[in-house]
Amino acid sequence: MSSKIIDSIAILTAILLLIFSTFAFTHKKGKVISHKILAAFLLANALYIIDFVLVPIEKVTGLSLRWFSGIGSSFGFLFGPLLYLYSRSITQKDFSLKPSQLIHLAIFIIAFFRILLNVKIFFIYRYSIFHFQIVLYMIACFVVIINYRREIKNYFSSIDKLNLTWMLYVVGAFFIMWMIDLSNFILSNFNVINPADSSYFTFFSLLINFIFAILIFYKALKHPEIFTGITEVDKPPKYEYSHLTNEEKTEYLRKLEDYFHLEKPFLKPELTISEVANELNVSTKYLSQVINESLRKNFYDFINSYRIEEAKRMLKNRDNFQKTVLEVLYDSGFNSKSAFNSAFKRQTGYTPTQYRKQIS
Repeated sequence: MSSKIIDSIAILTAILLLIFSTFAFTHKKGKVISHKILAAFLLANALYIIDFVLVPIEKVTGLSLRWFSGIGSSFGFLFGPLLYLYSRSITQKDFSLKPSQLIHLAIFIIAFFRILLNVKIFFIYRYSIFHFQIVLYMIACFVVIINYRREIKNYFSSIDKLNLTWMLYVVGAFFIMWMIDLSNFILSNFNVINPADSSYFTFFSLLINFIFAILIFYKALKHPEIFTGITEVDKPPKYEYSHLTNEEKTEYLRKLEDYFHLEKPFLKPELTISEVANELNVSTKYLSQVINESLRKNFYDFINSYRIEEAKRMLKNRDNFQKTVLEVLYDSGFNSKSAFNSAFKRQTGYTPTQYRKQIS
């Protein structure tokens, strides 16, 4: 792979990341703390890439940048911590940076001053430490995402718009780039590939970074609302100190089931537990407790069980045979094909199409 092509992509990527990090730093709408952490992550990425292409930059600009050699690479130790803090900042309502969180910057600080002071400590192990650190923080990021997805199912009947799309986009793109870099590191160290083959790994890693930079820059200009953050979940207190009696649980459950059979609120795609609680004149906390304890379900699965029964009724009805599965999907309250298929198969053991064929 031509070094000129690799260098050109690297420089363009660094420029885009620098521009976008400036935009994120100065953006005032939504969660400002999240913007600043994302901006710091993108800036660290840009500085890391610049260190990689110092020689061609010096040739083009005529500037002497040798003093920066190695410093930029130390910013790679910020990738994992900043991505983790960014994940937490957009999934926690009252997130704030605290002095105790400086521990996440410890390895970066050591690496930075090691380069600055020309100390050889940990020098031969720096890439191993770099990749090991990222492994730990990537696991932590996915744990944050999984926990959040589990939590929002207690309060929303549709989670497609709360699906952390933007955060998954950032984490996913970084994960792919890192996997390519890790593969390159392992294969090169065990002499499985030669330097020429290694350049292809570098090229694809930079190419993904370049595409990622273009897309986030486009999204920032076209859809600035993505920086307002995901919907924050107001979590009711846990049930340990609840004063709800068994008689009240039974009564609330009866009211809930009567309301769903008569009014069919589950046909509304964006139904939330707060809306149902208001209709029943019951606190959200108590309603959540009834659904969780009496039915052994979260709100998301409870709503979907009604939607699946409605879809089954429609699929069985010969008058609806002219309807497509997609029409049944929307008419039963779903707004996502993947969510519908997944819930339907989990509840019936069949896909909607298989179920319809069996009925026929």
